Amino acid sequence: SLIALFGGAALAALILVAVAGSVLVGQSTRPIEHSIEQMRRFMADAAHELRTPLSVLRNRAEIALQQPRDESAYRSALAGIEAESTRLARIVDDLLTLARAESDQRPVERSRIFLDDIVLDAADAARVVGLRKGVTVTVGEFEEAAIDGDSHLVRQLVMILLDNAVKFTPAGGLVTVRVGRQGEDSLVSVTDNGAGIPPEQLQLVFERFYRGDPARQRTPESASGAGLGLSIARWIAEAHGATLTLATAPGGGTVATARFRAGAQPPT
Repeated sequence: SLIALFGGAALAALILVAVAGSVLVGQSTRPIEHSIEQMRRFMADAAHELRTPLSVLRNRAEIALQQPRDESAYRSALAGIEAESTRLARIVDDLLTLARAESDQRPVERSRIFLDDIVLDAADAARVVGLRKGVTVTVGEFEEAAIDGDSHLVRQLVMILLDNAVKFTPAGGLVTVRVGRQGEDSLVSVTDNGAGIPPEQLQLVFERFYRGDPARQRTPESASGAGLGLSIARWIAEAHGATLTLATAPGGGTVATARFRAGAQPPT
C-alpha cells in the first residue's frame, strides 16, 4: 500500500510538472513568437515598399532605352528616375534609423538644449516645403523651453510632425507650431486644418508602413511617404522619456503634441 501510495504521488507530481512546464514554456516563448512575427511582417512590408520604387525605376529606364528619343524626353525620364531614387533613399534611411534604434546602435547624445530655438529652425525649413504646396506654416504661442536631449534627434522629430502636417493639408491651408510649458513640462505642438485622422486610426498611424485611409492621400506629396516617419518620431520621443500623442484639432485637422517631462528618465 505504501509503495502504491508513493507511486501514485510520484505520478501525480510528474503530471503536475509536465503541465506546469508546458504552461511556462508557452508563456516564455510567446514574446519570442510575437517578435518573430513582427520581424516577418516588417520584412514583408519593407520588401513591398522597396519593390514599388525599384519597379518604377526599371520601367522608366526600359522605356527610355526602347527607342531613340529627343533630349526633352530623356530629361523627363531622368527626372522621374531621380525622384524615385530620392524616395528609395529616404525609405532606406528610415529603415536604417529604425534598425539602429532597436539594436541600440544609435546613441542619444544629451546636453542642455532649447526647444524653442530648435522649433524656430525647423519651422523655417518647413515654410519652404509649405510654399511649394501653397500651405502656410506659422509660429503660434511661443516661450523659452529648455530640455535635456539630443538636438539633432529632437529637430528630426519636429520636422517629421511639420512634414506630415504640410503633406495632409490642402493648398491654402494653415499649419501652426507652438512651444510652451505646462508646469515643469515642455511641450511642442503642431496643428493643421487638413483632412484629419479618424479616431480609430489615431494609434495605428504610429505603426510602421501604416498610411491610413487612401482617401486622405489626395496629393502625390501625401502618398509619397513610406509610413515610417511617425514610428521614428515616437522612438525619438521615448528615447527622451517624452510622450507623443495625436488628437483631432478643434474645427477639423490634427494636432500632434510632444511632451518632454521634467526629470523624466529615458528607458534603458
